[in-house]
Amino acid sequence: MSNITNHDFLAEYERESDWAAGLGVHPRTVARYRDAGLPFLRFGGFVWIPKKEGREWIAGRIHRKNPPRKQRQTVASAEISASS
Repeated sequence: MSNITNHDFLAEYERESDWAAGLGVHPRTVARYRDAGLPFLRFGGFVWIPKKEGREWIAGRIHRKNPPRKQRQTVASAEISASS
């Protein structure tokens, strides 16, 4: 087992309460996010959220409304015409 000499090994992580405050949500909301798949680390009696993976997880949950059917058909026919 190697000794950890770098004291900044948690620099890429943020405490759950701080991460929640940065998002403007309650820490219980972040706890629900963890239940839904948000990556986290339990260490030193705290829950830590990896900054990069946390942002990616939030970005992956964006939902976009499908365009109306008529628009989808117009875009698809234009793509078919362009590839011919």
